[in-house]
Formats: sequence, C-alpha cells, structure tokens
Amino acid sequence: MSEYDNNDPSKKKHIRIAIILALACGLMILLDFIVISQIYSWPDWVATLVFSMLFIVPAYLSNAGMVFVGGGKPIDGGKFCKDGRRLFGDHKTVNGLIKGPLYIGIPISIGIFLLFLVLWPVIQLIPITVNQLGISKLYSDLKLFEFYFIGGSLPFGLLMLIIRIILVSYGASLGDLAGSFIKRRFNYPSGAPFWIIDQLDFALGAILLASIPAFIFPGIYYAPDLNIIIFLMIITPSVSIIANTVAYVVGWKDVPW
Repeated sequence: MSEYDNNDPSKKKHIRIAIILALACGLMILLDFIVISQIYSWPDWVATLVFSMLFIVPAYLSNAGMVFVGGGKPIDGGKFCKDGRRLFGDHKTVNGLIKGPLYIGIPISIGIFLLFLVLWPVIQLIPITVNQLGISKLYSDLKLFEFYFIGGSLPFGLLMLIIRIILVSYGASLGDLAGSFIKRRFNYPSGAPFWIIDQLDFALGAILLASIPAFIFPGIYYAPDLNIIIFLMIITPSVSIIANTVAYVVGWKDVPW
C-alpha cells in the first residue's frame, strides 16, 4: 500500500518525473545504439549489451534478493548522525546485506554461468563467425567473450568467474547501503523515490568492487571498459524506471517507483 494519497501534490510530481525519465531512458538507449553503431558497428553494440548484462546480473539478483531475505536488525542499530537523521534506516538490515547476495545473487548466478560453461562450445561460434566476417571493430578479442561468459580459460577462468560473481553481488549490496546513507543525508524518508541514485547506487558499487581484481590479475581478469560502464549507467536505471512506470500506467502499481 502506498503512503501517498492520490491527490497528494508530491505523488503527482513524482509521477511526472517518472514518465519524463522513462521517456528519456528510452531515448538514451536509442542514442547509445546509434553512436556505437556509427563509430564502431552494430555487432559491437550487441556485444556491449551482452557483456553488460553478463557482468551486472549478479547485482540485479542480489539487489532483488535483499528485499526477500531482509528484515531483522537494522545495520545502523537505530543510531543517528550528527545531522539528527538515521545512518541508513530500518530498511537496511544485516540479513539483507549478507543474505541477499549469499542466498540469492551468488547461487543463482553460479547456476546461470555453469549453463553458459556447458554451452560455450556453441556460444563461441557466434563471435568467431563475426570476427571472420570482419564486421566487429571494437570487440574482436575472443578472450573478452570467454571472460564475460565463463570467466576465461579453465581452470583459472572458473576461479575468476566466481570471484567476479561474489564481488559484483556484494558490491551491489554495499552500493545500495551507500545510496541509503546519501538518501538519509538529504532527508528522504525510506520508501520515497530518490531518482537516479536509487537506481544506480547498487550498480556503481558492483562496478567499483568487481574492478579491483583487474589490478591483481592483469591479462586474465577484465574490468568493465568505459563503453560498458556508460551502457550500464544507461540501462540500469532504464530497466527500473521504465518497468515501474509501465506497471503504474497499466494499473499494476499504485506509484511508478
């Protein structure tokens, strides 16, 4: 049940913002496709989309999982900052932070990527064929496809994959926690929309934490490049904002957030 009344000016304001952002997100995805296709090629944009989704899926799962396994003791223990506001709020719990990735994000992601490992002999034929046709200008290195799909060459590839899944999953939960801290500092109550930050905090946390091993294992572990990061900054809020706005418009949700 929404805490906003249908005649609440604040709700109407946020509905307008949601619709505008949903349209803007769709336009940005289209512009990203046009730019990458013109500078490089359309297969490179498809590879960008695929790499981005393969990288971020543990974060999406962990972020959703925190809702299902949360509850219990708040992380901040009810403590307040010097500004008189809670550190994180009641909705950020120890259970959500730890169990969201551990029980949902990590195991489901490992299952998905084990399937890719089985299918890799078939999957790899796609980038090989694209490279043979010479239509890919940006992502022509098969090692990149191997890294994002199965972690790399066995046996180290499996280790890199597990490391990436764990770091992306817990990076998402830590990023979400950081976003909550910022939200409290701006005096936004729990449950109120904090546009863009709400949709990006977990993704930024995942990117930052999961990029660290690239400095430890250069050549066998890859951090997302700028092209992928930009795409993730577009697609992550787009998925949430567009889906919630459509759900609101068709009557499935009381509010578009």
